[in-house]
Amino acid sequence: MDPYAVELLRVSKSYKSYQALFGIDLQIRKGEFFSLLGPSGCGKTTTLRLIAGFEEPSSGEVCIDGKPVAGLPAYRRNVNTVFQSYSLFPHLSIFENVAFGLRRSKVAEHEITRRVGEALAMVQLSEKSRGRTTELSGGQQQRVALARALVNQPAVLLLDEPMAALDSKLRKEMRSELKRLQKSLGITFVLVTHDQEEALTLSDRLAVMNQGRVEQVCEPREVYERPASRFVAEFIGTANFLPVKVLEVSNGRTRVEGEEGQFWVVSRAGFGVGDSAELSLRPERMWLGKESDPLHNSLQGVVSETIFMGPVTRYLVRLANGHLLLTEKQNLEEEAFQTGDSVCVHWDADSGALLPR
Repeated sequence: MDPYAVELLRVSKSYKSYQALFGIDLQIRKGEFFSLLGPSGCGKTTTLRLIAGFEEPSSGEVCIDGKPVAGLPAYRRNVNTVFQSYSLFPHLSIFENVAFGLRRSKVAEHEITRRVGEALAMVQLSEKSRGRTTELSGGQQQRVALARALVNQPAVLLLDEPMAALDSKLRKEMRSELKRLQKSLGITFVLVTHDQEEALTLSDRLAVMNQGRVEQVCEPREVYERPASRFVAEFIGTANFLPVKVLEVSNGRTRVEGEEGQFWVVSRAGFGVGDSAELSLRPERMWLGKESDPLHNSLQGVVSETIFMGPVTRYLVRLANGHLLLTEKQNLEEEAFQTGDSVCVHWDADSGALLPR
């Protein structure tokens, strides 16, 4: 049995003189929530359209459930797509919107009634089945679009930024709905999004894309704590970067040197003595103190700016060489620092990530 719901093998896509994808490889497992994450123009929507059958690759192969689908039209692929605009029919009832695909496939009436009822129950809209989509909120319309896709019992559900039109509060509520649905159904969800929080919250795994290439594929925690490139580190969250040179690799730890001093970091494959690199540091993994700490990496500086953000305060620390580091501290009962204070910035060896430079 093939473990993958979707595979893309060396897939490229070009439109005349524009190259949208450059030989990407992706394996999406059965039953997982997988996200394609990246900025506008990175190729994530093109990738989704290739899986759906709305586009054909210029080269390479797309497989669904272990079978190549080259030339197979969208309506014959065992996938369904929920679009950003939802594409609901305002002249039809909610029931008929969900039943639309089944009627086109000439499914028996009693089977339509059963399956539409089940789909509306999944998205908690059974009591509104006879109403019109124009009477619904944005979140409810999204749930109708989900029900219409799920009623066809696809092996893979494709989601093309389905929450982009919702306000912030409703988006967070719908994330929980999507995750609940995916886990209860056990089918593969593939989400396209440019929202990093959305991808980190929902995904079992995700692919970060940039300029038609896949930069990294892994679980959310790994992509955040061990980014593969500066692009990934900058796109997922906030990071500081220090240029360094590798001095020593020993017992899973690497000693590096930068203009600001020497530090220890967790070793990473591909880096050897003498190599140039960048050290990526997340603001929340660093803390401030008044004195240096020999048990941790330390840098001296002066607080140049404090930014109160409710539950946390951000401190911008200027080092002796003028380099700025952003740190973040929970607003508890501990002593706060003020602009102009001399401080030491500390972090653990396993809090940083070495990146190619």
